[in-house]
Amino acid sequence: MSFSHNNRRRQSTAGFTLVELLVASAIALTVMGAVATLFGIFGRTASQSQAIVDLTDKIRSIAWRMRQDLAGVTVELTPWTRPESNSGYFEMIEGPAKDSDAANGTATIAADMDDVLMFTTRSTSGPFVGKFSDAEDVNGNGILDSGEDKNGNNILDPRTFFESPTAEVAWFCKTAANQPVSGLTLYNLYRRQLLVTAYVGVEPFLSGNNSLPGTLATAYATYDISLRLDGTALYPNALSDLTKRENRFLHATTFPYAFQSATASNATFDGTAREGEDIVLSNVIGFDVRVFDPEAPAQQSNGFTLYPGDPGYGTASLAGSKGSFVDLGGVAKSSTPVPSRTMIGSTFPPAGSTAMGSSGMYVSGTSTTWVSGASLAYPTYDTWSMHYEFNGVDDDLDALIDEGTNGLDDNNDGLPDDIGEFETSPPYPVPLRGIEVRIRCYEPSSKQVRQTTIRHTFIAR
Repeated sequence: MSFSHNNRRRQSTAGFTLVELLVASAIALTVMGAVATLFGIFGRTASQSQAIVDLTDKIRSIAWRMRQDLAGVTVELTPWTRPESNSGYFEMIEGPAKDSDAANGTATIAADMDDVLMFTTRSTSGPFVGKFSDAEDVNGNGILDSGEDKNGNNILDPRTFFESPTAEVAWFCKTAANQPVSGLTLYNLYRRQLLVTAYVGVEPFLSGNNSLPGTLATAYATYDISLRLDGTALYPNALSDLTKRENRFLHATTFPYAFQSATASNATFDGTAREGEDIVLSNVIGFDVRVFDPEAPAQQSNGFTLYPGDPGYGTASLAGSKGSFVDLGGVAKSSTPVPSRTMIGSTFPPAGSTAMGSSGMYVSGTSTTWVSGASLAYPTYDTWSMHYEFNGVDDDLDALIDEGTNGLDDNNDGLPDDIGEFETSPPYPVPLRGIEVRIRCYEPSSKQVRQTTIRHTFIAR
């Protein structure tokens, strides 16, 4: 009987009480919550890490593409350029924003994103490929993406793509339609590629005597071909045609043939659907194009060397060294067009300024001509065209035509056709030794910024 009593007592004390179960459950739930939190953190970290890796890969790819474009620049970076050289052009526009804006407490981390870079380039690895036309075949039948016409017939040669060893490219930013981050404006980086060819050789250009009717805006929605408007017809551009500003992508047709706007932020493709096809990078907060200025003075501040355009430059002590990549126009750049320029025939660069740090030269002998062109109201480097000096037009509005090339001493200085008689001038009549392009992106999920810097020298050309 004694053994049975002890056994029953041990059995009665072998289980857990309700309080113990509740405490154990609470501990288990706490542990599971902690584990779930850790998994969530690990998951977000992995996702953010993958987003950073993807962004880094995209930026690296864009940097490679730009290096390839710059390596194939077709023109010598020494104004003037003659059309008969058949060498194309190089143009860059320094918008009003600058990188130091992001550090002065009055702007967000999005800073210098309004520069424009445009030039002609030759492919170093196979021809450029562009969209030609998928609208209709040679018989006027509509062509579908499947390679069939609207009647279901197979089209052996739909001619939807075109190739050329040379192209006109334009790099610039525009405000993105989708803004995922409150309080921060993000931009899309565009690379517009237009193939350069003097003769197309297929319809609809054949029946139009190597031309087609319509407007540039309509044509650019269908063709990746560099075109110019001549009268009422559009003709394909050769490199010699693109030496002239009026024949370039998104340029005005009246002197001084400005880019569509002072900056590319409001440049449009006139409502066409090409915007999505030309975007190469999203969430951009910086597209800063700088030029090499061998005379740019450095300054010393708290152990750091500063150059024009850097935050704090202008108040530090002089370090004595020179030479850096700087914003075109130097620290004098403002948010409004610069009205005062050095006239043609005067000393360049002006006293107290470096060549690349100055506001540049008038493009013609009248100040009103300069500021009437929106893009040329801001510092603009252009290889320029000598044809403005023998185009039969009174570009400087002085009642004389082409006095710089007419063989006469029109300014009575004893020297016929000297530089003082020219009607126009490159904005910066000096060689461009090199450029630097800084591209910055913001990754919304991780809130991190990534930047790549591309430098290219032209001195060996």
